[in-house]
Amino acid sequence: MDDRKSFFDDHASSWDESLRLQEQALRLRDLAATFELHPGDHVLDVGTGTGVLLPILREAIGPEGLLIAMDFSFKMLEQVRKRREAAHADLINAGVGMIPFRQEQFDRVTCFAAFPHFPDKKHALSEMVRVLTRNGLLIIAHLKSAEEINQMHSHIGGAVAHDHLPDPEMLKQLLAAVGLATITIVNEPGKFVATGWKTGQKTSQVTGQETGQETGQETGQEI
Repeated sequence: MDDRKSFFDDHASSWDESLRLQEQALRLRDLAATFELHPGDHVLDVGTGTGVLLPILREAIGPEGLLIAMDFSFKMLEQVRKRREAAHADLINAGVGMIPFRQEQFDRVTCFAAFPHFPDKKHALSEMVRVLTRNGLLIIAHLKSAEEINQMHSHIGGAVAHDHLPDPEMLKQLLAAVGLATITIVNEPGKFVATGWKTGQKTSQVTGQETGQETGQETGQEI
């Protein structure tokens, strides 16, 4: 965990440039359009990184919505501050292993370009689902397919060499195991989106090229 945290701290200042995230603005908007966000929603962005998604989330939920961005890397959150005025998000320095909110606080929990880096993925999912409201939606998203993400991390090596997205079928099983329903996974070149609702009919779908206000904050450092 310390090696992984050091990796993100060390790369925080150059993160957006290295991944060309500013050039991906239109693709990010298209991606976020699938999140079923509504004005007034309470949204937790887990593993927010440098916060590239935050202005888009804020635009979708409006000024009446609640937006909280969480990351275990303090250096990454320092980069988020550069976007904070536009996003109007509260920043929390905490890890996904113990999300510092009581249960059923958020209508949407988003996790963009972060899920592969969680060592205990089932526990991470359990925590994200715990803070979802009933009928809330969990979204795991990337601007690459699972295969592209895994190849990239293997190539980078070091602390993130083995930070892989699970096979879509395995991820579907994990999402179901933590109590999500109506699970949908899209895995195709340039896009990965996995979603699941906290309640609803227990059906699932996998598509793609390969496999077809009270926030209740308890702990964690706010910056």
